[in-house]
Amino acid sequence: MKLHFLGKGAAFYPAFGNTNAWFEYDNDLYFLDFGESSFEKVVRTIDLKKYRQIYVLLTHLHADHAGSLASFMSYTSIVLGLHVKVVHPVDTVVQLLSIMGISKSFYDYLPALPADCPVTARPVPVRHADDMKTFGYVISAGDDCFYFSGDSAELPADIRDAFLTGQIQNIYHDTASHHSPSHCHYETLEAVIPAEKRRDFYCMHLDADIVDLLRSKGFSVVETDD
Repeated sequence: MKLHFLGKGAAFYPAFGNTNAWFEYDNDLYFLDFGESSFEKVVRTIDLKKYRQIYVLLTHLHADHAGSLASFMSYTSIVLGLHVKVVHPVDTVVQLLSIMGISKSFYDYLPALPADCPVTARPVPVRHADDMKTFGYVISAGDDCFYFSGDSAELPADIRDAFLTGQIQNIYHDTASHHSPSHCHYETLEAVIPAEKRRDFYCMHLDADIVDLLRSKGFSVVETDD
C-alpha cells in the first residue's frame, strides 16, 4: 500500500496543508481524515468514479480532520451518484454531518470497516483532546501493515513494540516542535525510536517547518503529491 498525503501540516500551520492521506487497494479508495483543505485537492486530483467503493476513516472530528467531509458527502452523492462509507468508532460524526445538513441518505455510517473488506483498520485510542474521543489506526492489507496516529500526544507502547519487532512496518506520527499536552514533541519520539528504525518512521502534522531538523535526526517526513 502506498500512502499519499494531501498535506502534512498541523491545524495552525496551514502552509503545509491538512494532514490527510489516502491509499487504494483492490479497486477501493480509502481516505484517512478529510479536513478543511482536502475537498478541493481531492476533486482536482483524484478520479473518484474509477473506484468500486470509497471509504473515509476518521481519527477524530477537529476541523483539520473532518472540516470538508460534508462537502465531500454532498458532492459524491449528488454530483457523482456515489455512496461513500464513513468510518469512525463513535457515531458523533453522524451528528456533525446532520448539523451541516447532510442526512444519512447521502452516505453509509460504519463504526468499523466491513468484515469482508480486504483492508482491516484497528482503532487505537490515543491521548489528544479531553472533550473528544480520538484514535489512531493500525491498517493491514495483504502483507502490509502500518500505523497512522492521527493527532496524538504520545506513541502507544504496544504500537512501538510492534514496530520494533517488525509486525508494523511503518509508522506515520504526529510530530510537534513545541511541547504540548495534545501533540507529540519530536524529542519524545527521539527517546523511544532507535536510530536504525527512524527511516521507517514518518513524521507528519508538523506545526512548523522542521523538516530538515527531523531528517537530521534520521526520521523520514511525509511528502505531498503536489
